[in-house]
Amino acid sequence: MKERRRRSTGKSTLADVARLVGVSTMTASRALRVPEKVSLALREKIEAAVSELGYVPNLAASGLASASSRLIVMVVPSLATAGCAQASEALQSVLKPHGYQMMLAEANTAAAGEVPLMEMLLAYNPAAIVQFAFECGEEGRRLLANVGLPVIEMGAVSRDSAGISVGVDYARATRDLVEGVAARGFRNIALLCTQNHPTLFRQIMAGWHSGMLAKNFSPHRVVTSAEPSSVATGHRLLSDIRLTWPEIDALICTTDEVACGALMACHAEAIDIPSQLALASLGGGHLSAVCSPPLTSVALPWEEIGRTAGWRLLEALRDEETIETYNPLPAKLILRASTGKH
Repeated sequence: MKERRRRSTGKSTLADVARLVGVSTMTASRALRVPEKVSLALREKIEAAVSELGYVPNLAASGLASASSRLIVMVVPSLATAGCAQASEALQSVLKPHGYQMMLAEANTAAAGEVPLMEMLLAYNPAAIVQFAFECGEEGRRLLANVGLPVIEMGAVSRDSAGISVGVDYARATRDLVEGVAARGFRNIALLCTQNHPTLFRQIMAGWHSGMLAKNFSPHRVVTSAEPSSVATGHRLLSDIRLTWPEIDALICTTDEVACGALMACHAEAIDIPSQLALASLGGGHLSAVCSPPLTSVALPWEEIGRTAGWRLLEALRDEETIETYNPLPAKLILRASTGKH
């Protein structure tokens, strides 16, 4: 997402300075806060950009960024978000031995409420912001860029991240799941997507279309829902999906919880799994392994995502010069009885 200056003020931000010089926002912030940690040539370029753009540091924000804080704020859409518990525990296991404590904040807000939310969280004087399956809009990104705090995004890995991105390529994971289901002989496959995170949604749809078209299957059977990714959602929507496309022989759901809800609806309607309808999911958590029959799924490495994010965050907090900002982690396809014998 390209950032633009606010028309109401015309103020330049730290992100504008970084873009003019051709460096990251964190590098520009480091040059202004601890100039001795960057080369003289780079420092002069950044100072020239500051002068050219008329950038005036936000003193309140600078105070927050430079103060000695041991608090890490992790923003999540909901505490019930799939993978949140595993990833946050793994993240804490890395940060806590280094003296950092975490605070979880539920966003549960529209884009219009992002700036007040971020301003409130910044009042706690955090050392860094972690976003799990949450993506700021343009104004929120500008605010974080101007503050200069390290930002970690966990979930759908992206090269367009506002900070350091750690997660899974959902396009590849979805395509792997389509190929796994197709390899079991299923042809009329549908997708039930309850993911509203913009990057994650785009990746899922890209993987779905590429996977289906590679098999010469029609990708038109897609249901997107803004409802929570819950068992109840999957249970309620299954009958509508089968009514719309009675020919489907397999259904891929974008979370384990939704797939388990669909599975329960199949049991209630005496639909045999997988002979009448196969089910599969993105997630691969404990729920997918213990339901009956167990779900074919792509296992997302939430614990590894949390640990990797922790180490990258420590590097950023130490103002290390070289930080890997794009950190894709592999997901594993697990074939189980919901799509046939395993």
